[in-house]
Amino acid sequence: MKKKEARVITCIICPVGCRARLTMKNGKITEIEGLECPRGEEYVRRELEAPVRDFFTTVRIKGAVIPVLPVRSTQPIPKDKIMDCVLELANVVVDAPVQAGEIIAKNPLGLGVDIVATRDLDRVKER
Repeated sequence: MKKKEARVITCIICPVGCRARLTMKNGKITEIEGLECPRGEEYVRRELEAPVRDFFTTVRIKGAVIPVLPVRSTQPIPKDKIMDCVLELANVVVDAPVQAGEIIAKNPLGLGVDIVATRDLDRVKER
């Protein structure tokens, strides 16, 4: 039989920043204390069971005034897949011009999200 363990997680859903004190037994939450709203409880449970993060990075671009294009995922991705996604996008090179919102990588790693450009980049006029 595993003994009870305690953890503390700071909620980031609102500016209050409640410090949730969790009691866990056998890897499951048995009690949550210290939160001021139900949104915090939802956040804490999700953070322990299936944490996700907004994902931002850059990909290489040819023919633009700068060599990289800022991109982001259309939805948060699983925290444990961030590095895999970075490695997948390291091989992506796009050609200018690109418009903000344009899909750069469709459903990388089968995560159910797309990677889109976050700014316009025009093609450089050749001299």
